[in-house]
Amino acid sequence: MRRADTVFALLLLAGAGIMVREALRLPIAWTAIGPGAGFFPFWLSLVVALQGVIVLVRSLRVPAPPGREAAFVEREAWKPLLIAFLPMVAVIAAMNYLGIYIGGALYLAGYMIFVGRHHWTTVILVSVLLPLALFFLFERWFLLPMPKGLILEYLLFGR
Repeated sequence: MRRADTVFALLLLAGAGIMVREALRLPIAWTAIGPGAGFFPFWLSLVVALQGVIVLVRSLRVPAPPGREAAFVEREAWKPLLIAFLPMVAVIAAMNYLGIYIGGALYLAGYMIFVGRHHWTTVILVSVLLPLALFFLFERWFLLPMPKGLILEYLLFGR
């Protein structure tokens, strides 16, 4: 597991470095109306980098176990990982058509039905109310347009 931890830590540091670079393209100082657009991404990416350093140091300090190194992901763990990951990839691939709200609702409903085995009333309530709340939060309160997809654009605006 030591090698996997080291590789993961290096990937985490590389990702954090990219995030810091991108955040620095935006103003990170405090402005008259509050923090600059890059303020939170900058500090969050520094926290991610710190976590990467911690994982890297721990992976290098812990002695390698005798014999063969344990697998990063055990064979039995692949199935639940793929059950969560593959539908997510499908929703992302269909984002232009579904948008973030319908895609998120479908993903959430599918996960709650097939993995969580929740009652259908809970599935409907959560998979409808959460995207609806997020819609009002981002679109109406923050005035931040999110990708709505062709379906929601047609339903809301007829275009």
